[in-house]
Amino acid sequence: MLSRRLAGLLVGVLVAVAGAVSSAAPARAHALLAESTPADGATVPLDRPLTEVTLTFTEALDPLLTVIHVLDASGNRVETGKAEVPGAPTRARAPLAPLGPGSYTVTWRTTSTFDGHTTVGAVAFGVGVPVAAAGATAVQTGVQAPTVAAIAGRWLFYAGAVLLLGASVVGTLIVTRPAALPVLALNGAWAATALGLVLTIADHRASTRTSLANLLESSTGHKLKAQALAVAVTWLAVAWASLRPRRLPVAAVGAGAAFVMLERAMSGHADASSVPWFTVGVQWLHLVAVGAWVGGLAWLSLALRDGGAAGGADEGRRLARRFSTVATAALGLVVVTGTLRALDEVGAWSRLLDTSFGLTLLVKLGLFAALVALGAVSRYRHLAAATVAKWAGLRRTVRFEVGVGAAVLAATAVLAGLPPSESLARAERLQRPLGTTVTGADFATSARVRLVVAPAAAGPNRFDAIVVDYDTGRPAAAERVALRFELAGRADVSPPALPLTKDADQRWRGASSALSQDGRWTITAVVQTATDSVEVPMELEIGRAPG
Repeated sequence: MLSRRLAGLLVGVLVAVAGAVSSAAPARAHALLAESTPADGATVPLDRPLTEVTLTFTEALDPLLTVIHVLDASGNRVETGKAEVPGAPTRARAPLAPLGPGSYTVTWRTTSTFDGHTTVGAVAFGVGVPVAAAGATAVQTGVQAPTVAAIAGRWLFYAGAVLLLGASVVGTLIVTRPAALPVLALNGAWAATALGLVLTIADHRASTRTSLANLLESSTGHKLKAQALAVAVTWLAVAWASLRPRRLPVAAVGAGAAFVMLERAMSGHADASSVPWFTVGVQWLHLVAVGAWVGGLAWLSLALRDGGAAGGADEGRRLARRFSTVATAALGLVVVTGTLRALDEVGAWSRLLDTSFGLTLLVKLGLFAALVALGAVSRYRHLAAATVAKWAGLRRTVRFEVGVGAAVLAATAVLAGLPPSESLARAERLQRPLGTTVTGADFATSARVRLVVAPAAAGPNRFDAIVVDYDTGRPAAAERVALRFELAGRADVSPPALPLTKDADQRWRGASSALSQDGRWTITAVVQTATDSVEVPMELEIGRAPG
């Protein structure tokens, strides 16, 4: 059972989180497609010749790592030059030669200047003829899944940096003799960090499909070089501590590891915020706290083994008690900073279950809970024991903690390669659906509905509705929304009503083939609240696509 002191700490953590949430900036990460001109599935009239294709993304693009190709139906490239990022850093363009009638596909690959992640995708349009949308919007297929090399590289990088910082904490605050830290293990931790960075650079080169020289000249390359400099500086501290195992050299190792963590925080999702100093600072403190806690556990495990051999259980318990005080403070910081980052990157509870980022975060939270539980067992059961048998139990539990900590870092490595849930939602909000917008209000002017029908053609359509209060314009307190369809002059055509589903952005969405024929349709939105139900009629003309 938790002590009153620890319970008080957790209450304080929750209060701090509540006060800091209002300062958190909206998360943005990965350059996701927000808009294309022409739009995906659009038909360009023959009398309006295109001179360029433009793609607008949710983040600033790296010009050196942005590629756009425009292909005709035979697969021939019709762009007349390389992709450019003129003016607005989120918009790229590709110049075109005069296009004849036919269908065309735009393929793109770009890299965010903030987090260095590469996204790919395609859109399709027709000149004088209708085409089917490619459907490769960023929300659906534009994000590249993290590769094995990327995950391994991040895990090694995090694990090495965490171990280096943990060595500094244990060597300066826990053990009486820093010389007790194994030199081979210390150098191995640095080697893991360096190898992780090498794998990360190799993965960036593979995902961007560019030369090493071009990668290193890009904004992403500049951040990778900064990380390499931090790793090199840390090696000097590791060499110093290896030759002279004293508290000052060991403290220098911790400072170098903190420098490495800062450079990594400045190269990840946190840097994509509109207030980067805040989010990067929070992410950096999170990594440092994890290093002091999880990294310290690994070195405590070694110290307990050596301490048990040299001074017996009494010496081991003294080391464990001293580390427990440091770990409790680090745990509080991990909870505060981790909660802030989760709120920033997820944005809504529902996204924990309907995005890869949210599901991976839940796995990480489960591992974190297991780690806390093991820590509680160590502190409140084994640490208080006085028998040699229970002393062995303490060492065994600490080893389990180290293993779970390694799994937490693996989940973190996966998360770093996925687009945050809030980023996907933001890209979806920015995307302008291809289709027709109709509006209407009920007879008593209590509710107004804005309905987007895409592609607004006979056959399958998507329906995206916003229901607001007529007077205030704020989202209406609707509990259910459904659409009814009536085709003018055809009483025999009676498609079933379509219930819409509400999402986290206060939009009501659904899909149906109710608009099965050309003609004038009356679409009635039935809006039900807790107290009454209103009907909002809207008119939509469905015509034949130009042939």
